[in-house]
Amino acid sequence: MTTVKMIERNGNIIKVKGLDVLDGTPVIGIKPFTPPYDSVEEMRYPDWVNKLEY
Repeated sequence: MTTVKMIERNGNIIKVKGLDVLDGTPVIGIKPFTPPYDSVEEMRYPDWVNKLEY
């Protein structure tokens, strides 16, 4: 599992930075960043994320 930075979204195409895979490899699933479970220095996310119940 890798936490990545989303660069761009265009319809169902998402461009990210920092993904640990080879070109052409299928992506099994995309999950949202959740502060209680993920740890990334200097991460920015909207205030409403802290109000979610996990």
